[in-house]
Amino acid sequence: MKNLTICLIASIALFSCNKSNTPPPPTQPTVGDSLLKSFSIYQPLIHVRTLVVLGYDQKTLLASINVHNFDSSGANIVVDSTLLSFTQPDSTTPPASYDMTFYNAGNAGTSEHHLLTFDNLNRVTGDSVSINQTNNYTTNHYTYDGIGNTTIESFSFDPQTQGSLVYQEVDTMSVPQDNLQSDIAYFTPGGQLIHLISRTFTTDINPFYNPHLTNNLGTIFTYNSLVDFKSKNLPNYFQYQDANFNITSLNFVWTKDAAGRIVQGIGSDPNSGITGQIYTYNY
Repeated sequence: MKNLTICLIASIALFSCNKSNTPPPPTQPTVGDSLLKSFSIYQPLIHVRTLVVLGYDQKTLLASINVHNFDSSGANIVVDSTLLSFTQPDSTTPPASYDMTFYNAGNAGTSEHHLLTFDNLNRVTGDSVSINQTNNYTTNHYTYDGIGNTTIESFSFDPQTQGSLVYQEVDTMSVPQDNLQSDIAYFTPGGQLIHLISRTFTTDINPFYNPHLTNNLGTIFTYNSLVDFKSKNLPNYFQYQDANFNITSLNFVWTKDAAGRIVQGIGSDPNSGITGQIYTYNY
């Protein structure tokens, strides 16, 4: 099941680890190119920082996403990490699979191997765990209605037992005009609410946006709460409502460097003006 933390547009489903078990650094392109290398979100009110490091292959195609979560709210700094890796055949063909590794305290990490299926428009239609070291098997089914809505149904299953699917979540992303305007999730169709997310957008281009990835890897990464790979533009307003109807809202202001690239975003409470999130982009 997807994990999503209140206040985070790009929160991560992560597990406990220690610093000695962090994954190796990903391959990086030649220094001096314009590719996005890393991205971070700092939440000053709760002292949590999430760092996302992007790795590229020799063709400068995205090949890995390396995520670290630093929590300094307690007496000790907690460092969690997750690594996603995959191979893109070319700039327009999505990968047939990907691997996700969770780095836990006391071991070298546990991994999952995911198999992907696509329709004739290269939109992802299925994402199923085929190998799992912790015996936690899931499959996600993606359907499209033609007017910008993507519905994801998530199930757990036992690979040894036919017909063993157990419903975990249904999530509908509304993406009119190339931007993820709303995302509503329930535990079962018509059941208990998990979250309702809504956004409005600026004209600034989202540094993660890639038109060739948005409907395949972009959909998967967005659903799994990595970052918003689906939206073409950056938000100027974000609202998150949880299962208990608690609402968090942020207004965003974005800053560019001399080359016109987004380098920082600050999200503030629209009523108090208190900073809730600070985004930083490194190229």
